Amino acid sequence: MAQEGSNLVRLDDFEGEVDEHWQEARGRTVLDKNGDEVGTVEELYIWEDPSTVHLIKVTGEEGSFLIPVHAATNVDEDGVKLETAKDKVTASPGYDSDDVPDDETRRAAFAHYGYPDPLDLGGS
Repeated sequence: MAQEGSNLVRLDDFEGEVDEHWQEARGRTVLDKNGDEVGTVEELYIWEDPSTVHLIKVTGEEGSFLIPVHAATNVDEDGVKLETAKDKVTASPGYDSDDVPDDETRRAAFAHYGYPDPLDLGGS
């Protein structure tokens, strides 16, 4: 069931351009809907075809987690703000790999947060 055409890449491997506010997001603080720190942005996974951020890898005291970009409500010099609570993030499946998430891992992240994965909606 693997989608060879899913076209997800790490930010460093992406040859296009993403929105300006995402270009410097790595290393910034990630805050939940209550303003509590979740961790920092470690990596961005880019969907190449529409040139958009698809998943954010966040690392904090509780581990590393993938968060669909849909959960981000704001990205600026102060950090990334989420529409969800910290406990929702820390209850999600951990992700310690430096590789681009495979289809199963990507789908699990979207399912945990209750979002449909655009790559499964004919986006690839």
